[in-house]
Parts: sequence; C-alpha cells; structure tokens
Amino acid sequence: MTYYCTLADAKATMRADSTLDDALLLSLIGQVSARIDLLMSTNTPYFQPYTDALEFEVVAQRVDSGRNAFILPPGSPLLALTSVLLNGAAVTASAHPATRSPISMIRRTDGGSWYENGTDDPPTVVITGVWGYHRRYAQAWPVVEALAAAVISTTATAITVADVDGSNPDGFTPRISAGNLIGIDNELLEVTATNTVTNAVTVRRGMNGTTAATHLIAAPVSVWQTDDNVRRVTARQAGLLYARRGAYEQQTITDVGVITYPADLLSELRGVLQGFQFA
Repeated sequence: MTYYCTLADAKATMRADSTLDDALLLSLIGQVSARIDLLMSTNTPYFQPYTDALEFEVVAQRVDSGRNAFILPPGSPLLALTSVLLNGAAVTASAHPATRSPISMIRRTDGGSWYENGTDDPPTVVITGVWGYHRRYAQAWPVVEALAAAVISTTATAITVADVDGSNPDGFTPRISAGNLIGIDNELLEVTATNTVTNAVTVRRGMNGTTAATHLIAAPVSVWQTDDNVRRVTARQAGLLYARRGAYEQQTITDVGVITYPADLLSELRGVLQGFQFA
C-alpha cells in the first residue's frame, strides 16, 4: 500500500496524541493515497519513485522536428533514466532536462532517429528507469539514519536503527514514522510501524519495483520526501475521513426526499491534483 503522508504527518495535522487508532488512521492514509493515484490515472504510485520498464509507441506527435528527441506522454513523469530499447535494440540516449525533474524528453546521443516517415507500424520504445513525480528529485532522499544492526535476511520484516524518534535534517521529529518510504542501498522499504524504545522499524520489503536484499550494519537509511503539497492534502483528507468515520452528509431533493452519501474529497486536494494534471 502507498502512503503519501506519514502517520506523524496526519496526527500533527489533527493535533492528536493518542495511539489507540493509529492502525485505522494509517489505513485511511493508504485509502486516500490510492484515491489520489486513481485520480492521476496511474496503476503505480505517482508521487513516489517506482522502478519499471514502460513501453511507448513512437508516433510523430511525440518526436521533435529533428527526430532525435522523444517527448514522454503526459502522465508519465520520469525521475531517472536507466536504459532505452528501440524495437528491442539498445540505443544511447540522455534525459532532458538534465538538472531538473521530472524528465520530459529522451534525446538520442548516437546520431540515430526515433521515427522514420513511411513505416507502416510505429516503432516501439521501452524506457527503463525510476518513474514518479517530484520537483526536486535530487533533494528528495535525505539520509536520516543508519542501520544499527545488519539485515541478514531478505525476508526480515523488521530493521533496527540508531534513533527512530530523533530529529530529521529539518529539525522535525520523528525521523522515521509509519507511512514513510525508506531507501537502504538499492532497496525501497515501506514503514508500517516503529518502536521508539527498541528503535525497531517494521517494514514491507522490496517495494516499488525494487528487490529485497541484505544490508550491512551502518548502511545509510534515506527517507523519501513526498511533494509538500501532496503530503499536506493527504494528511488533511485522512484527518477528515477519521473525524467523519461512520458519518454521512445529507441532501434534500424535492419530491425525492433526503439522500445521504459519504463526504467527497476536499476541494483543496482536488485543486492540488488538478495543478499536476495540467502541468
């Protein structure tokens, strides 16, 4: 399950201290995050990094006039480029813009062309890389912790760090919270619970297209920073669903009567997502 804010984010928004409903609140965060991905028309996390190989048809509308640049379709933000295949053959290419994210264009650097007029079937390009949206991908993975014990099993569901509840680089606590996506070496892990006494972190392994692996003691632990606007509205929406749990809004319609229905998304959340959809 994807979480676009942490349990700590939602509780700070709600000004809540009790831990009695932590599991319910985390579930609501997951539901809101899934709804966000649905609204963004994606089957993978839109606002988290996801390693995958995506296939596109190279049609004339997606190629620049010089035929050496392939323009990525809307709704397919790329954060890092790994490799490119054109009709099954590897080609040399680079990502543009090179200093900003997300990447919007793949430019061939081997002198070749993406598209030739007169072909009956459009070529197929397979782009492998890290997909997802973030305005500042280079700053999206701050190192906040280090492993206090080696992870010697690929099936272990708990890791130990030095100080779960300490301050992060921005001075906020906790460093790691349920709902965080963390990175250790090349593996991404999803945090489902933390223990501030033992500094144990319960995780789901090999998330977002990565593979569970072993890790050495003192390996750096990075935490993914979801886009600030998305994180804020996710926390607010989850808080609203928690406050309204079991409640329904009502509407009276002439000659019909009173109709009850669940509260919809916050207009603030819709506005934020529309900004990304139109970008």
